[in-house]
Amino acid sequence: MTLNKPVTTYSLKPELLAPAGDFESLQAAVANGADAVYVGTKEFNARVNARNFSMEELGRAVQYCHNQGVKIYLTLNTLVKNSELTRFFETLSCAYSTSIDGVIIQHLSFVEIIKKNFPDLSVFVSTQGAIGNTAAATLMKSADRIILPREMPLGEIKKMISAGAKVEIFVHGALCFSYSGMCLFSSFVAGRSGNRGCCAQLCRQKYNGQYPMSTKELCLVRRIPEFIKAGILAFKIEGRMRSPLYVAVATRLYRKAIDSYLAGEFKLPQKEMEEIEVVFNREFTEGLMVGDTAVVSPEKPMNRGAFLGVIENGEITLNRKVSVGDGLGIWNIENITGAVVQQIFKAGQSVTSATAGDKVDLGIGAKDGVQVYLTSSPSIKIAPDFEPKRTPIKTNSRRQVRVILPKLIKQKAPLLQRFMARAYSVAEAHEIANAGADIVFYDIFAQDFPEPGQWQERTTLGAYLPRIMNDAELLRAQSIIGRKKPGAILTGNIGFLARRSLSDGPVYLDYSLNIFNDLDALFCREQKVIPILSPELSMVELTGFKDREAVIFCHGDIVLVNTKIEIKEDKLKDEKGLVFPVRKEDNYWQILNGLPFGMFNDIRKLRTIGFNQFYIDQKGESAHFVLLYRNLLKQIVQDRRLRKGYTAGHLYKGVS
Repeated sequence: MTLNKPVTTYSLKPELLAPAGDFESLQAAVANGADAVYVGTKEFNARVNARNFSMEELGRAVQYCHNQGVKIYLTLNTLVKNSELTRFFETLSCAYSTSIDGVIIQHLSFVEIIKKNFPDLSVFVSTQGAIGNTAAATLMKSADRIILPREMPLGEIKKMISAGAKVEIFVHGALCFSYSGMCLFSSFVAGRSGNRGCCAQLCRQKYNGQYPMSTKELCLVRRIPEFIKAGILAFKIEGRMRSPLYVAVATRLYRKAIDSYLAGEFKLPQKEMEEIEVVFNREFTEGLMVGDTAVVSPEKPMNRGAFLGVIENGEITLNRKVSVGDGLGIWNIENITGAVVQQIFKAGQSVTSATAGDKVDLGIGAKDGVQVYLTSSPSIKIAPDFEPKRTPIKTNSRRQVRVILPKLIKQKAPLLQRFMARAYSVAEAHEIANAGADIVFYDIFAQDFPEPGQWQERTTLGAYLPRIMNDAELLRAQSIIGRKKPGAILTGNIGFLARRSLSDGPVYLDYSLNIFNDLDALFCREQKVIPILSPELSMVELTGFKDREAVIFCHGDIVLVNTKIEIKEDKLKDEKGLVFPVRKEDNYWQILNGLPFGMFNDIRKLRTIGFNQFYIDQKGESAHFVLLYRNLLKQIVQDRRLRKGYTAGHLYKGVS
């Protein structure tokens, strides 16, 4: 299946997209050659802790950028609750009237709505949308660009582009440990939803005595020729929480790299490469996109700067130039301290600077064996050594638009109660069936997935599809479904929606796909699938849903992290003593919450208002809890003891 006319060659100049957390960073990006900048307002963007822009400031930023020939895109890429839908689209309408060029969103259900109401506005699907295969891209063919997961291999990206997809990738900056859009770690452990722009960065904290989830800094500048040849439309630099100096240097680095290739001879900008190592550097990685699996730096989670050398006999043989006034990071075993170079002694003589290979005394009094890093230098400037040549963009006057949303009709739940659960072995599947589940899901890739005719239970046998699948894995799942003919499907991969017709039975969407409001539910209904609603929603927010056909996750293990980065331990213990189990699923790893989720008697409230479908997923115990919850719906049971060892998650207080 193709999206549009297949792409075979690439002749257009790719867009270099730079971050701007405030006006100073925006100016730095523009001055250093960005083709476009992306910014956030005070709400609905995934970096709410950046300074961001008021609507008045946004208007000034648009005019400034357009005068310089630079486009400006607004990030409205967080999850939106039902109670916020009106304000979300009002915010977009106000921003539209400032003449922004495009908007970046996470909700797939918003794409068609925005295109219909704002036909001259570009719409980009955020990396949080988890569009990780060609089938998923077909669903988003109305989008102007899809921002791909950082884990997606270049070979897979080429397949997507050859099918007509218009794609954008991150080329530089911080890496999430979790696969795009599939992280609940900060939400359930710190009460701060990463999906709502409030990530507490728990992956940068210590577990098992190290930092096994602290990723290195993505740097793909050397791959620019490959990416341009592949037909990637835009290269994005991460960093709206970073300094204007970082924005300037990173933008300058990629501007020069792109331009050198387009001029006929690719050159790595050595000066800017050395500068970016100083400005921000957690060690660089090219990441999973090009097969670099050395993604994690478990020693320390913070910016290192550029490595200068190791203290030996009070001196250091320099790895690079250092001058008086430069900032240093001094890495002792116990701690890390900072210093400013006040003096440099070379062969007993005081000098103002020294170069790579020189043996010097920096006067910092560090012990032998200590590693020293260059963390700042007055010689690194925001101002570039070139002047970008661009044509001003005409700013067309716009008025605010009164957004017309689809009519939301209350959807009734099935008349009969339906309990569904996931099994982790055929034996457990039979136990769950005997406990009275209506549907039991088992991994479609399991070697012992029952053949047609082997499953004699009255319970429907359904297939569980992994959350992360590439094109080949999705095709393999389709083939097995065609042979085994499961009675239902549970999928956490958006690509299967494009293959919905393969199943005659019901198809359910896993909670990892973040169904957060009735527009999402309507999108699901149009795709003829039934969602499990997000566990980040509170009881009040769940009761506000018009779509009562949706499924409620009532009990089980919450998957906090889905990651393509290998985790070698079977559990992670933080410094507070909390333990998080780890398991491998298909070709990725999952981190589970230390406490399983339990709704217990609260399930009755949801049944009373019309919800009638419930999902359970607690390995080895799902059969027991199917029985328990069926009983709870028949009569009130004192559940204080039952709740011990369980969390109610966000049930009583939703995420902010």
